[in-house]
Amino acid sequence: MKEKKTSTLILKYIGMDDFSCPVYKDQFEHLWKDIDLGNSQNPSLYSVTNNEFDGEPMSPIRKDYVFSPAPYRKNPYEFQYRMLSRLQSDCDYFLGYGDRSLRILYKNDPKAHINYMKELWNGFPENEKPQWLTWEQLLAYEKAICTG
Repeated sequence: MKEKKTSTLILKYIGMDDFSCPVYKDQFEHLWKDIDLGNSQNPSLYSVTNNEFDGEPMSPIRKDYVFSPAPYRKNPYEFQYRMLSRLQSDCDYFLGYGDRSLRILYKNDPKAHINYMKELWNGFPENEKPQWLTWEQLLAYEKAICTG
């Protein structure tokens, strides 16, 4: 009797589905989803209905697997980046079409709004400061919003 040869699956990250699940494809074109959303060291991988990118997770992976390259990991500062970006958008709106309405700003207060932005910006490690908003730009927003 011949033994059935089992091969290790090689998983490659191919993107994020509509539910924020990282999706991987193996060398046999099968899709796998991480239902932990990229938040854990050991992804919880599941097969996908009809092998469709946005299909529902079905059964847990039961074969040995490796990632090539490393598995997707959610940035631990994702929420802070999003929040800072939103606050920046509020600054732009306040200074433009918002007609300087205080209701647009955090706590309806220009100083509180800028202080929250500074707190978020300073909370990032030095090598992960946002490139799309420099400290100098933040100070320029402060000058335009708080003294204008």
